[in-house]
Amino acid sequence: MKKLLSLLLTSTMVLALAGCGSGADSSNQAQEQKEEQTVTLSLAHIRPVGSTADLAIQAFAEEATELSGGTLQFEVYPASQLGDYTTVQERVGIGDVDMQIASLGSNLDKVFAMSNAAYLCSTWDEAKVMFAGNSPLIEIYKEKMAKYNMTYLASYPLYFGGIALNTDPVDPTNPNARSGIKIRVPAMSTFEKTATTLGYLATPLASSEMFTSIQTGVVNGAIGAGAEMYYGNLSGLVKYYLPINDHFEQWYMYINTDKWNSLSDNQRNALQTAADNMQKARWDVAEGETDEYEQKLRDSGTIVVDYTDEQLGEFAKVVREAVWPAIAEEYGTENFEAVTNSIK
Repeated sequence: MKKLLSLLLTSTMVLALAGCGSGADSSNQAQEQKEEQTVTLSLAHIRPVGSTADLAIQAFAEEATELSGGTLQFEVYPASQLGDYTTVQERVGIGDVDMQIASLGSNLDKVFAMSNAAYLCSTWDEAKVMFAGNSPLIEIYKEKMAKYNMTYLASYPLYFGGIALNTDPVDPTNPNARSGIKIRVPAMSTFEKTATTLGYLATPLASSEMFTSIQTGVVNGAIGAGAEMYYGNLSGLVKYYLPINDHFEQWYMYINTDKWNSLSDNQRNALQTAADNMQKARWDVAEGETDEYEQKLRDSGTIVVDYTDEQLGEFAKVVREAVWPAIAEEYGTENFEAVTNSIK
């Protein structure tokens, strides 16, 4: 009888302990679920609804929502609805807007213009190394962005830049030719000095003035953009396009750091995974997309000059020797050398 009572008592205690453990587990799970609240993130970008970029960003948002189990939601604001990208960049820093994918404005820090520096790379293979997630350039950007309360998530590669002309070029595959053609340049020293080095007369003008200035003969061409922009913005004006790959254009996706820190581990993992996947998808299609826009220029009557990798390398050599020493201090010599030394 005593043995039976002892056995019953032991069984009761085991069940009680098991029940307590189960209750604790359930309580922990409930607490975790309670802590992971559904969050709606505002995400701004500059392209119009239905554009390639808009569709890619929508796909990113959908994937992040799915990976988070629905606890991440997004309000996407295309076409600069929340303001110019430089203004939105500041708004992200103070938490007025949660996220943006766009160029980085040098209004906060001049180093953010460094990715547009002349000939950091001249081929797609070089670009993938220069802008890899752990490259010296991206590591510098991550550190600088953190200073302004922004957290880097991913890059969005777009295109290489070139020169659009509405007049005949002079020996266009020779980087030492001196055409004297007056071309519009963005108001950045890297573009001004690159144009001058390549024998053009540099005229700084805002991008909003590019079409009219070429149409009216104020200038006879432009540098600072690529086939996509020239096709879309200079329709009917481009007689020649010289894809000399003078700079690489890409955007950056970033989030307000306080908002990032407020997310759960699950939400941060979902956001980062979707951002990484978007970046990879862009590298897979960006080069082909550039080829498509160059073909659209050809179809519209523009003569697109062909360049070999060797010729592009010669352009890079000439410009780097002349321009890099003149612009290094603008970005911080130590920063610029950390980036450029990695490709020499």
